[in-house]
Amino acid sequence: MPRPRSRLSPHLALLALALAACDPEAPAPSDAATLEPDGGPSPDAGGPDAAIDHGALCDELSLPRVPMREGTGLDVGDVAGDFTLETLSGPFHLAANWSGCESYVFFTYFPGASGDALFGSLFNGALLRGPRNVHYFFSSTEETIEARTDRALGLADQLEQAFDALAVTDDDRAFWRDHLHFVTDRATEIDGSPGAYLREYLRFAATPEANIDLGDRGVAGMIYPFVFAIDREQTWDSGDDLSPSVGQRPSFAMAPYLPRFYNYRFALERRLADEVGTRVVPLLDHERTTGRVFTRTVTLPDASAMAAFDTLELDVEITCEARNLFACSEWDRIANIALCADGPACTERRELGRWITPYWRRGRQHYLLDASALLGLLRGGGEASFRVELGPEWERPTEWLASVALRLRTAGDAPRAAGAVLAFTGGTFDATYNDREPFHVAIPASATRVELVTLLSGHGQAEGNNCAEWCDHRHTFSVNGTALPTLRHTGALIGSAKGCAEMADRGVIPGQAGNWAPTRAYWCPGMALDPHREDITALITPGEEATITYEGAFQTSAPAGGDIALSAYVVWYE
Repeated sequence: MPRPRSRLSPHLALLALALAACDPEAPAPSDAATLEPDGGPSPDAGGPDAAIDHGALCDELSLPRVPMREGTGLDVGDVAGDFTLETLSGPFHLAANWSGCESYVFFTYFPGASGDALFGSLFNGALLRGPRNVHYFFSSTEETIEARTDRALGLADQLEQAFDALAVTDDDRAFWRDHLHFVTDRATEIDGSPGAYLREYLRFAATPEANIDLGDRGVAGMIYPFVFAIDREQTWDSGDDLSPSVGQRPSFAMAPYLPRFYNYRFALERRLADEVGTRVVPLLDHERTTGRVFTRTVTLPDASAMAAFDTLELDVEITCEARNLFACSEWDRIANIALCADGPACTERRELGRWITPYWRRGRQHYLLDASALLGLLRGGGEASFRVELGPEWERPTEWLASVALRLRTAGDAPRAAGAVLAFTGGTFDATYNDREPFHVAIPASATRVELVTLLSGHGQAEGNNCAEWCDHRHTFSVNGTALPTLRHTGALIGSAKGCAEMADRGVIPGQAGNWAPTRAYWCPGMALDPHREDITALITPGEEATITYEGAFQTSAPAGGDIALSAYVVWYE
């Protein structure tokens, strides 16, 4: 069904756009301007209890432990320092409870429309069904201890009701009571790093430089930090937005996607750090830039070394360090890495991998794209040019810290792609889309396996059917007259409310400030696109020419709106 065109969630619209962007009932950022950050722990916070092994949970979940580090700052990506806070069940001291495998998510109540909407969202079991290696903290900026205690007691009562409604076992009740913390300290006065984080955030929000000029859309101030987190690497993450989509209220039910994403990112980065025998070829090396498109010429290993590799992965790490999320890019754009077939001029390109950028999200995205099937394009080695597109060139410039690299290795458990030929590309999905000729390709006699490899996603929203972003578009290839299984969207139904949010385990960064949670056709905002690989060896005679045809359809009818981004290759292995 059609989707709203507005991309801002309700509390962003209430709190952020235009000069008078704050909730009139909420404490103004200027109220915190005199509060100075203090990242250190309380001198009487106490030491860890050696009699309790808080890392036992890590062993139970087979998660590696990391040691606690000294804090380094209060910005997104900085190492978070120690803290102690008071809860309904007593004090919680981070160092004394450090396990080495958990993340820590903080919810802050700011009185007013958006704060009331969030803290009025009942526990529905989402937190209890999420990852177990996380602590949740619920706090308030209300001035009196009585008000904060009443709010904490109300939330604790909701938790107990959820236990009863969901028939939670006694063991699980004990576990979650130890991992959901109802804070009685005033949020901005928490002793240590979370209190300091909030004070610095609100101090900066009151300064002129905190505002972002969005041109004809007005000036955007900072939203209130209803959620922020310390991830498994002990670094700050903003969390940003707890609304699942445009037109919906913020909800605690979206919170478990944060630790799911932190688990994904930790596992990926640990894998890369532990990997041996990998040749890394940087294209962007921790480059601070407002640019979007780069052409880089690098030197690959020589042909003999390239012949040994069976794996090509594209390592993409993009960080928006801004304190105001509106200083980050706001749209779900196509981003990709391509080989320049004609050298630095790069007018002829071969797409190697694609991802979709997230909506307005601070923090660090990290993707690893498998391009092993296209290694044949690089077998010659030596000097090669690549085009990196982090988004369209015409997009509003915002600053990123970008790292993009090729990773070449020999896994030993995969065939080596020897060659690839681009057969088809996409285009405007209209009545002329299928006006294309068959593709003819000579398959080498030495080929032992042949695949059709496609990178496919649909974009744009045509009136009436919302094609090709939200509609059921299908794609059929044939090889020497035999039709292959039709390519269709798989997984959650297109448009399902949280289908993309459920992909946090695969790299979709939660907390995007837009229509991010619903499922798109073939893709999600803030996620890498997986190539589709179809074995067509049985339909090919090595040493002879093969004929490939292709056509797209809206369901079973003619193409009907939007755009198809397609790179379809014939790939052979030797």
